[in-house]
Amino acid sequence: MKGCEIAKDFALMGIGKLILVDLDTIETSNLSRQMLFKPGDEGRPKAEVAAERLKEMNLFLKVDFYFEKLQKLPMAVYEEADVVIGALDNFNARLDLNKICLRLKKPMVEGATHAFEGHVQIVIPEGSGLQYKDKEREIDNLVEARLWEITEMEYPEYFQAQKRIEDLEEEIERLNEEKINPLKEKFRREIEMVFDWKYAPELLDQTPCYRCLVPIPPADDKLVAACTLKGLPRNRNHCVIKAEVNFEKKYGHKPDLNLNVDVLKLKELAQEELEQLRERVFNENVSPEKRDTLTEAEIEEWKNNIRNTFGPDYKFEEMENILGNKIAAIQTVSSVIASIQSQEALKLLFRVNSRNIGSPMDPPYVNYNGIYGQFDHLNIIKRDDCLACGKIEGEENVQIVVPFDADIGYIFNAMEVSGHKLDPEFWMITNPMTKEIYWNPYMPSLKDPDIKLTSVKIKSNDIIMLTPLGKALAESEIKKYNVIITFM
Repeated sequence: MKGCEIAKDFALMGIGKLILVDLDTIETSNLSRQMLFKPGDEGRPKAEVAAERLKEMNLFLKVDFYFEKLQKLPMAVYEEADVVIGALDNFNARLDLNKICLRLKKPMVEGATHAFEGHVQIVIPEGSGLQYKDKEREIDNLVEARLWEITEMEYPEYFQAQKRIEDLEEEIERLNEEKINPLKEKFRREIEMVFDWKYAPELLDQTPCYRCLVPIPPADDKLVAACTLKGLPRNRNHCVIKAEVNFEKKYGHKPDLNLNVDVLKLKELAQEELEQLRERVFNENVSPEKRDTLTEAEIEEWKNNIRNTFGPDYKFEEMENILGNKIAAIQTVSSVIASIQSQEALKLLFRVNSRNIGSPMDPPYVNYNGIYGQFDHLNIIKRDDCLACGKIEGEENVQIVVPFDADIGYIFNAMEVSGHKLDPEFWMITNPMTKEIYWNPYMPSLKDPDIKLTSVKIKSNDIIMLTPLGKALAESEIKKYNVIITFM
């Protein structure tokens, strides 16, 4: 939704070129909220249709579009961009885009909405060459911080002066001049002498990155984006939301969750969707040829694993609990957030091209509450232990996608596909929360590559940890991989 708003803003601003990236196709539910699409576009790639409509708005606009995952784009596409704008609804995609922008030193404007709330964050990487914060103001902040560190033994006159200010308001002006300001000036001269090499690299011309705010991505299926419901549910929450749609089609009205009879009918429809989901996953992973080679016990084990993954049959109270998390997107909030993103991106775009039409947003993060019409600017902090832009070394976060029947041995194959080739003989796999060991090459009882991930209760979006042993411990620069498992 925000992507359409932002692209429209830039087309009408007269921007020379836009690059659109979206892996999604247009659905009927998009037509009422995304003004670039109209009836008859259903099924077509969003990026392609948006490019056509934007050119109709601005004949001089150049638009490239990609119907592809942003992670699979050639780096040359990102290198061509002056400013990157994120209007994503997926946390892992945001983290990947954040990493790409940091690597290429490209400024990014990230934004998101949920119901009546939204936020915008500016990310200016170190070394981008953009001027961000004001040097004089940062020096003043450091002076104030230094004043909080001093002791009465070091500067007794300063503390005496502060006490007299509290007691004698009429002497404030004189005391400031005689006792306070001289010390501030002393600290200021000291800080000015070292500011460019000691403080400027961290305080000027860069911001905290998206990863600083989201060290570990939350599971994608905790909240359901009801406004973009797919035709086929992908988890048990989606099954209930699809059942709500089916209920209205079948009975001509929305289910009243205060009426037991409606809840029971809804539960029945949701159960049908859940059983179809289980069946689809089974058929996707067990082909007819493979099924012929399995025993009845092995087939039943497959089905049990699928039931464990997607949860048991529905209970009465789940209907209200799940639908309570379904909050449709609010068009007005998306428009507000998209406008802020467009405005901040425009200021950055001019700065990239050596012109100044206004300072970027400082602090670089704003939260919007549509209920009260309130904007809250948050002074977010750059984390030294941030895996993306911090000073932490020897640690890396990786997300891998595995088939539903994946085993422990497949983890190493997936790591290699992700660009991290690891010798199973020198790496251990553990659960960082429970400390349970899944793989230890030095222990025969924990060296079975055929153990299914589902059998050790690993679920989609769970995190496992890979640590080096023996030769790898001495040779590998990475001492810990935090691996996010996602079932496809």
